[in-house]
Amino acid sequence: MAGSSDYTGHRQRLQERFLSTEGNPLPEYEFLELILMRCIPRRDVKPLAKQLLKHFFSFAGVLHASPDELKQFKGVKESTIAMFKIIVEANKALLHEELKCRPVLAQWQNVVDYCRMTIGQEPVERFIVFYLDKNMQLIRQELSTIGTNNQVQIYPREILKRALHLNATTIVLAHNHPSGNMTPSPDDIRMTKELRRVLAPNGIYLADHLIIGGNKKPYSIANRLSEEEETP
Repeated sequence: MAGSSDYTGHRQRLQERFLSTEGNPLPEYEFLELILMRCIPRRDVKPLAKQLLKHFFSFAGVLHASPDELKQFKGVKESTIAMFKIIVEANKALLHEELKCRPVLAQWQNVVDYCRMTIGQEPVERFIVFYLDKNMQLIRQELSTIGTNNQVQIYPREILKRALHLNATTIVLAHNHPSGNMTPSPDDIRMTKELRRVLAPNGIYLADHLIIGGNKKPYSIANRLSEEEETP
């Protein structure tokens, strides 16, 4: 009974501290504890939280882990996996709502956060296209293609066709590099140049093409091309 009292008291203290933080972040393992507490009753979940973070390297890595991977840890059941998925999807929905509220290019960090949440932890390359109107408001965001662990194929004329259908005047692209290597491939550069060439005569501006790699700083291919154009 003493052990039960110990972890029960710890849960109560942790919850009280969380509610009184007023925006000051808790350590990742304690934040994960708070989630696990809702799914795993009558157990000290601190060791499990630390095990999960050690194995998956980050809080985001834990939330995006596959059910099969998570089930390898004692105590992780369907309810825990469902909770993780709910948190991920809720976060995506909130970020998407924020993107719709004001001009996209004026809230660049939200764009990055949304891309990280949506494709940053994926084991294969995925491609997101943001279609914006003349006021830079989000018309639509679409997951365009799914590739392999080191390559994704998109078709510039298909993106042009979609942009014209949506009356978009600006496009932002993003795709992930599961390896974490943020260097654009020759195909990344070639495709970005081809897309700009196809869009420009139709009055559509390619604002950027971002490479997303987990929590690393995103790589801007648009900046890379601008630097190359400025070099004599």
